[in-house]
Amino acid sequence: MLRLPPTPVIRPQDLREALEALSGPGATRVLAGGTDLLVAYKNGLGGGAALVSLTRLPLGGIEERGGGWSLGATTTLAELIRWAPAGAPSLQELSRAAALVAAPPIQSRASLGGNLCLDTRCCFYNQSAFWRSGRPPCHKAGGEVCHAVPGSPRCHACHQADLPPLLIALGAAVEVVGAAGSRTMPLEELYSGDGRVPLRLGKGELLTRVTLPKPAPAAGAAYEKLRPRKGLDFPAAAAAVCVQRDGEGRCSAASVVLGAVGSGPLRVPEAEAALIGSRLEEPALGTAAEAARKAARPVKNADLTPPYRRKVVGTLVARAARRAWAAVGPEGGAP
Repeated sequence: MLRLPPTPVIRPQDLREALEALSGPGATRVLAGGTDLLVAYKNGLGGGAALVSLTRLPLGGIEERGGGWSLGATTTLAELIRWAPAGAPSLQELSRAAALVAAPPIQSRASLGGNLCLDTRCCFYNQSAFWRSGRPPCHKAGGEVCHAVPGSPRCHACHQADLPPLLIALGAAVEVVGAAGSRTMPLEELYSGDGRVPLRLGKGELLTRVTLPKPAPAAGAAYEKLRPRKGLDFPAAAAAVCVQRDGEGRCSAASVVLGAVGSGPLRVPEAEAALIGSRLEEPALGTAAEAARKAARPVKNADLTPPYRRKVVGTLVARAARRAWAAVGPEGGAP
């Protein structure tokens, strides 16, 4: 069994102390649920950074605010699963997506913010120090090679968090707080697409809250994922689709976001264009699926082969679109 190496843990009493610890000298990492971060530390991937625990900060909870919803960063996935607000099928799908993350013991500890800030992963990087010692260090480990794509000048580590694709499709924004104040930005802009440094967060900045707009009455959403072992694995490919139906029974708006096929969530405008204006018949679904396949760029850094993951991602988009459309209801309103 791998043991956690001796690691300083700072336990701030309030947000001000937390920001001071994160922006102070020396390397620090944010510790919320720790379900992925502590495993990385056990594998020698912590870099010696001190941990700043959020357990004593009031950053949890879900509340209706400003015509939408505000979700605290330390809200656990188990709380999200129990949430499932009545009369809002799009938000109920968020609860379902949270239930697809790992298994209940992990869901009881893992946090919303932790899932959004999940580090990118690679089968050549997320290994023990002994296993990695047999190869030169990769880009993500401070080296100059990519074992997944030999010869590549950049890191191709994969973004495999479940919730970001669906939250982006739902129009979520995040609140980020730092020493210079707070800022709010669309969740989509949080991700850099760089496998080595996947988040656009400055030193000392902390994601504190997620805001969701109130879903339109005739909107539906769905999330689909592929994983080898249900209840255990990260997604090998994923797709989230949000659609809105107009009074004539046609799709008036669509969001299509892929997960686990690149170094960040990937929006596919061509797939969205294929759905808008249609009644989501098979030709439109087929065009959207093909657009998703063309946009996906999986490489050999996760379970299952890249050609298979690329092929399946189209199926996931079509499947998610059908479910999202069905969730709208036959009369253009929530069922």
